[in-house]
Amino acid sequence: MAEMAFKQQNELKLFQYYAQASCLATAFTEGEIYDQAVSALNGYREFGAMPLEAYEELNEPIQQWLKKDYATQAGKQNNLMKCIDFAESEVLTKIYQGSAAESPCKSKK
Repeated sequence: MAEMAFKQQNELKLFQYYAQASCLATAFTEGEIYDQAVSALNGYREFGAMPLEAYEELNEPIQQWLKKDYATQAGKQNNLMKCIDFAESEVLTKIYQGSAAESPCKSKK
């Protein structure tokens, strides 16, 4: 079986992937997308070394980010785009940097 690529990622990437999966689980509260997002975020959390508080600190910013207007031409909100953008946002980077500095576990390069 091939090695899962995410296991080779640095701590910031794992945190970004966790945030994206958490955002998707928040945006899509049931069904296959929700199930896969929850499974993914648990995997990223398992292999990450960030303190639990860092993951918890994402909850409110995710809620706020999902309120942004990402309307498609058809007038529907695109939550997938919101979650991709959130994972790359300065908001997430600041949470990561603050938590990584306080973490007893040094983040992997």
